[in-house]
Amino acid sequence: MPELKVIKQELHSYGYAIHVEKTETTVKKGHQYETVLMDAKAGSVMGMHADRQCDSAIHLLSQNVLSKERVQTVILDMWEPYHKAVRALFPSASIVIDKYHVVQKVTQALDQARKECSPLKKARYLLLKGCEKLRKDQRRRLDDILEEYLVLSIAYYLKELFRDFYRTDGYHEAKERLEEWIQLAKQSPFASFQEAANTLERWKEPILSYFLCPYTNARIEGTNHKIKNIKRRAYGYRNRERFRLRVFLECTGNTTGSQAS
Repeated sequence: MPELKVIKQELHSYGYAIHVEKTETTVKKGHQYETVLMDAKAGSVMGMHADRQCDSAIHLLSQNVLSKERVQTVILDMWEPYHKAVRALFPSASIVIDKYHVVQKVTQALDQARKECSPLKKARYLLLKGCEKLRKDQRRRLDDILEEYLVLSIAYYLKELFRDFYRTDGYHEAKERLEEWIQLAKQSPFASFQEAANTLERWKEPILSYFLCPYTNARIEGTNHKIKNIKRRAYGYRNRERFRLRVFLECTGNTTGSQAS
């Protein structure tokens, strides 16, 4: 079965959202992308366009469905072409990096650090799960692991410290915490955390904008799940247009070909 991953961006104005669906087709190597314009409130797909480049986003967002003056906040991940599109179309809008994608960068850094400790193949869940969500026996097991692998405890501490960052009240305190975390991660012995720190430093301002506009793209997860299941049930689509029509049928009840441009 081909792998399906979804990368999402949401526009908080009239409730429209744009997300990118990354698919691997069943007939050839490489990746094919679809940019999808979605009504985040209704959960319905409004338009689709090939690839995930800046021009694709501009094409969809220029279909007279959004008033440029009314768009105040845009939620994005750290994919530069979409930032470029948003800056071109909505220059006065505030850009916020989606909280989920930022936390994901840090947890991926921890998972990479875990992989460097070869015997820890079964410790992934304990390390990545929030400490407060573990049972007592799981916490004891985690304590044993961190005591045995002291250097890994640094990576785990950085992950938990970053989770505390998003619990901060107020922009200025959050800025201090983020800057402190970036410096600690840069000084860590793990290349994965050093890379994550550089990425977060590069996107620091839109990450911190979350504390001024606490929006996420969580509302479109239901439609994302539908699109995933469409792909999985078919074991991949060889024909891009058929895939689009199926998405429109299940996510809007409409198979108008002009929408799937």
